[in-house]
Amino acid sequence: MSKEYKLFVASVVVIFILMSNVYGFSEASAASLAPSAQTGERVTSSADRVQHNIRFAVRGTEVEVTTVKTSFDTGEMKRNEYHFTDPAVLPRIHTGLTTTSHSYDPIVSDTPAGLKGYMVYYATEKNEQYYVLYEYDYSSNKLRKVHESENRIYVEPQLGMFYTMYEKNAVKYQYYSMATGKKVYTHGKIFKEREITDTKYAVSPIPKSRDFGVYCNATLQDCHYLEYGGVKGQKAKVSNLQMMHDMKTKLTSKSFQASSDVQLSVSQGNVHDRKSDWTVIATKNGKKTTLIKERVGYVHSFVSPERKTLVLVTESGLDSKMESSKVHLYDLKTLKKIRSYDSPYKARTESIQWVTEDEYVIEQYFSNPGGYPPSLYVISANKHLKLRYDTYRDWKNHWNSFQFSTIFYPMELVAVKSGKGVLEYIGQPSFYMGGQNYVPLQEFTQAFHIQYQLDKDRITFTRGQRSSSINKPSSQLLTLYNQTFIPLGQWNKDMGLKVSETKGGIYNRELIMSDEEKGTELAMAPKDLPFRAYSRRMESVGDGYQLDKVYTSPVESSDTNGLNSVVLNFDGTLTYESPGEEVKELWFTSQDFNTVIGTLPVSSIPEKKWGFTTTKIPANLIQDGIVNVLIPGKKGLSTDVYSLKLPAPFDKNKFE
Repeated sequence: MSKEYKLFVASVVVIFILMSNVYGFSEASAASLAPSAQTGERVTSSADRVQHNIRFAVRGTEVEVTTVKTSFDTGEMKRNEYHFTDPAVLPRIHTGLTTTSHSYDPIVSDTPAGLKGYMVYYATEKNEQYYVLYEYDYSSNKLRKVHESENRIYVEPQLGMFYTMYEKNAVKYQYYSMATGKKVYTHGKIFKEREITDTKYAVSPIPKSRDFGVYCNATLQDCHYLEYGGVKGQKAKVSNLQMMHDMKTKLTSKSFQASSDVQLSVSQGNVHDRKSDWTVIATKNGKKTTLIKERVGYVHSFVSPERKTLVLVTESGLDSKMESSKVHLYDLKTLKKIRSYDSPYKARTESIQWVTEDEYVIEQYFSNPGGYPPSLYVISANKHLKLRYDTYRDWKNHWNSFQFSTIFYPMELVAVKSGKGVLEYIGQPSFYMGGQNYVPLQEFTQAFHIQYQLDKDRITFTRGQRSSSINKPSSQLLTLYNQTFIPLGQWNKDMGLKVSETKGGIYNRELIMSDEEKGTELAMAPKDLPFRAYSRRMESVGDGYQLDKVYTSPVESSDTNGLNSVVLNFDGTLTYESPGEEVKELWFTSQDFNTVIGTLPVSSIPEKKWGFTTTKIPANLIQDGIVNVLIPGKKGLSTDVYSLKLPAPFDKNKFE
């Protein structure tokens, strides 16, 4: 999920704790404040299509957790920020000037125990290495320090387990239960889907789901399926499918069950000049079918998770002298070839990541993998979709946490906005690919009242008195799963629609469309958008403030509860970073900004090295879940008022 996705902040930050139980709140007189417009809430269904991501930041006396939600219904993204200061969750080694620290693999997984976020914190100080595994539980809004170790920690969230690989620099696998933190296995190996679909190992009985795990001892003589937390499940048999050499036949071969009724045999012989005679034979109901018989460098075999498709990759060279490779697809039910195609790159094939039965990514070896975008291949459509390497790398091990039947392109979603409207999606949202923004033709044209006529050699658009056309539309249109997408370009500009602003983020992109038909019946219909935290500029007037008459536009956050380090936490506490010596108190205003309803003095709070956080804000200052907090500055200088909203009760299926 870019390293920005794995954002880890390791810095010295001063945070002021606003302690109402010590210093108290007092009523304040009204200031010269003017009213402000406020947007409403978008009504969401009980089954929004939502993807969850998470970020962590470990500081001296707190762990900051930022949860991120991306909507597949609109392409929008929202964040919430939480601060945990309980000493029980703090790492033994704190981040400091002499400490190097970062995190490994922040993961959100929809586990059998609920939605969880995980991060492994890593720090080195002098000659000491240190790792901490954190678990954030979405439903309870609690952070737990699961395990601390001098050895690197690896996470298997769907299995409810984690493990270490070394002990005193010697290889020694230790497996633990995520729920209890207790060791459940020593040595041995856990086999998951990738080892089986890559035909490196075979397991029986065939797994019932894609999230399976099978534990075996070192000799593979004692194996069983794993239930959540490492609990022993059904007995299993795991076989190593390594190519074995036969001295009599002079062949190196392996044989395995490709599906419930297909046995596959792969053999290699007569090795000479970097090539061999390769033969692949499928046997079904006693009948043998030769799939491959040619002289090539190597043959790789793969099966889809549900054993519907067989993929054979033939490479004409070996290792550094790779020349080319070809991909062959076979239907395991009929043993008929679906098609063959040339691999996009001249590089050694290493593995296949299956997204669905119809979609996969072939992973190939590159010394600089970031320079070669992986290709999402859609079997039924015979189409390649380029993915950003860093985004794919972050998500590839956890495809199954947030899958929706109507989604085929998994990342870099695009939200399209115009005025107070936002484009809503029924199926696949707009997406960014290869430097272009693709929008669904049907939803986009309907939203902006555009008529179109699609012919074989031409597509024509009309919008009121405007018109445009594209010749040979098949070269631009992308049709998958009964949805047609078109990249934005000159045609939408001819319709009076231009991209006036692009907001790029880690998890989505936002396109702001300027519309020359704004205010007419051809414009996008306005909608109530989700609340986002925002600030308004306030100018100093006497002893008070009023809305600035020049800087009238609000500054909007992608969070609901925080902006510019002013954060309203889920428990009703307020966090503010580095207010400065001139700040003597905070003001809390009414919803219309006309009245100061309470103040909190901060001048007497003693300075602390790492900062501090509030206790709960009195209920009278939280109006309809929203707090307006103003940071007074020096007299005569402008300041800001922040509107923040308490995070809603968690529901993984709601974008709110």
